[in-house]
Amino acid sequence: MKNPLREPLLHFLLLGAVIFAVHAWRQRGELGGENKDAQRIEVNAAVISRLREGWTRQFHRTPNADDMLGLVEAHIREEVLCREALAMRLDREDTIVRRRMAQKMEFLTQDISTAVAPDEATLAKYFADHEARYAQPAQVSFRHVYFSREKRGATLDAVAREALAALAQPGAPEESFGDPFLPGFEFSMQTEPDVVSVFGAAFAVEVMKAAANTWSGPVVSSYGVHLVRVTARVEPRPAELAAVREVVLRDFQDERRRAANDEVVTRLKQNYQIIIDDVALKAGVVPDAATNSRP
Repeated sequence: MKNPLREPLLHFLLLGAVIFAVHAWRQRGELGGENKDAQRIEVNAAVISRLREGWTRQFHRTPNADDMLGLVEAHIREEVLCREALAMRLDREDTIVRRRMAQKMEFLTQDISTAVAPDEATLAKYFADHEARYAQPAQVSFRHVYFSREKRGATLDAVAREALAALAQPGAPEESFGDPFLPGFEFSMQTEPDVVSVFGAAFAVEVMKAAANTWSGPVVSSYGVHLVRVTARVEPRPAELAAVREVVLRDFQDERRRAANDEVVTRLKQNYQIIIDDVALKAGVVPDAATNSRP
């Protein structure tokens, strides 16, 4: 027995129904007095130039005649489908479309806000106001000997302290102590966040203030305990604008874009009557206790 969904006649009828629905939407718009120029698709010199530039950027060569014909046909196809979708209001309640349109509005504001570069005095003031952000952080290089909590059990602290005393003796072979440690035993020029990412915050605090060229510990980490020897240290130092100018300019423009977008949205919101159903809003919020509870 044939599957009715595979019948060509059914496919034809469904396609005809879609075309009829589209035509009905178009007719309704025309009878309602919509501008007939909306039915006009003009592929002018500006459009062709934009299509050519887009092709060149993507494929790193100039399109030939066949390429251009394909680009124009694709543009017309996209324009037809887009207009028909708008006529049928398919953009309504579509989260992706709404976000993209809002994003394009933000891009327009950003383009305007960054059209003029800041003068040196403005950039220097921004740098002075945020100087700590660009300062060179403290860095340390260190070696460590690791003792596993799982392997050592109740003897963990005693074994580590015994090894610390042995390492204080001249010529003590550090490789003969401790347990294997996958991330390694020597770290070079690490900032505090670098150390935190491997060993945890408590370990990082101790290492950043440890005396240089001497074994210290035991220092606790999320893995167990460690004996640590700082081999080099770079103290934090302020940055100079000339050295970080590009980063400062990027941050300044990012902040100005955000401020411009916020200002535009604030002004545009004044054109609307905004009504929020507080009861529904509160009902849709999950209490913190319920969020943190486990099933």
